[in-house]
Amino acid sequence: MKKINKIQVIILAALLLIVGSCTKDFNEMNVNPNAATDVPATNVFGQAVLNATYILLGERLDIYYAGTWAGQTVHIGIGDYEYRVDINNSQWRSFYIAMTYCVDAMRLAEEEGNDNLYAAALTMKAYMAHKATDCWGKIPYSEAFQLEEGLLYPKYDSERELYDAVMLELKTAAAMFDPNGEDIGVGDFLLNGDVGLWIKFANSTRLRMATRMTAGDEAAGKAVIAEILGSPAGYPLIESNDENAYLWWAGITPDQELWFERVGAPDGNKTDSYRTNNTMISALKANNDPRLSVYADPNRWGAYNGYKMGPDQSIDTMNSGNNVSHIGDRFGNNPEGFSPYFNSAEVDFLRAEAYERNFTTGDAQAAYESGITKSLEENGIDAAAIATFLAEPEVVWGGGTTSNLEKIYLQKWLCLFKQSVEAWAEARRTDVPLMLDVEKNYATTHNRPPFRMSYADEEKSLNTNFPLDVVETDIFYGTQMWWDKRTGIQ
Repeated sequence: MKKINKIQVIILAALLLIVGSCTKDFNEMNVNPNAATDVPATNVFGQAVLNATYILLGERLDIYYAGTWAGQTVHIGIGDYEYRVDINNSQWRSFYIAMTYCVDAMRLAEEEGNDNLYAAALTMKAYMAHKATDCWGKIPYSEAFQLEEGLLYPKYDSERELYDAVMLELKTAAAMFDPNGEDIGVGDFLLNGDVGLWIKFANSTRLRMATRMTAGDEAAGKAVIAEILGSPAGYPLIESNDENAYLWWAGITPDQELWFERVGAPDGNKTDSYRTNNTMISALKANNDPRLSVYADPNRWGAYNGYKMGPDQSIDTMNSGNNVSHIGDRFGNNPEGFSPYFNSAEVDFLRAEAYERNFTTGDAQAAYESGITKSLEENGIDAAAIATFLAEPEVVWGGGTTSNLEKIYLQKWLCLFKQSVEAWAEARRTDVPLMLDVEKNYATTHNRPPFRMSYADEEKSLNTNFPLDVVETDIFYGTQMWWDKRTGIQ
């Protein structure tokens, strides 16, 4: 996708708007000239997109928390499942701030008569709600964002209610987009005003949610999958890497890619404690995956090694700074890099799973191999290396000791590197890859990484509708997600 920097444009637009408000009426002596009240909907939408990206794909959640729980990244200096009240409260608030900006953008877009902008904001709101419920479970949604109506204590919707509501919003948004309608405007940092790509993004997210839904209600999820995959013209999906829903950064302070802002080392001397996880490195090495050298750097001794969780992690010499591989340059050392929301490889793996599980008819092998090919191509792997990888014993369709469905799950999880919340959700749904190594403080009582994010303390104390039936054990455990049907885990 063409990289177009619009962040400076929206800042300039905001400044011009403020200047205009300063000179409009000098007789309004008690009006703060710096507090703009007439803001274009696209500006508000731009802030929504940025806020969503900062919380969902920034350092704290994407590398540290969900990245660790997904088995892809880790902080070698701490290497734990850190819980801090202030940060936990902030992450909860940040999700809702982003969604509130979306709601405001929708209201303003409706006033402006801009259906495309309204649909884009609705899509982004739904996307963030999808991520929020996959992190916490029950959350306020149907009664949220109604403070002006006097609703101070919104009820918590069940995970099933949330999935139904969010998927309906995605379907509504996709149908509302009109290629001949109004421009979304300069605030569209994600898809640069391409209405066709917004339709595909909304449909692809709905397909993702329906697939996860099959673990909680197979019949309902299967019906949505059949609807989408049965009508390619009616429900177009992300098809190529050129259509990936990635936010590309300008590369100039303060608009630098978020992982780069923390782990970037322009001089090549990487020293940050955020590194790669043993689970991911082991999976890549096991199948001679050519993405290994893209996802990670060799350690000081020229080998690839990820940090391994477990009761002895603090004394394991292989977990030292010299021995653990840094995050690869494509993902963490490019100020003009990307923050990924959805890629075309995942769509192929969603198709492959649907076909393999007989949810609808199609060629599961072709979809699986297409997903691998797109993921490797995106990461700069040439055709010859792709062909070699597809012939690996535990990669080739029908070969090795793992089932084809397990192969789909693993390759999908690998294509989600840098989408940590999504990778963590997939690991919880499928138990692929199998992650038995738990942080040392929890290793004696738990046999999997965390089940969920802990609710914000301020929410527990302030919202009288907080769901007390949700059990939180050891902060991150207790009640499993409605689509997490794994047994024998604790």
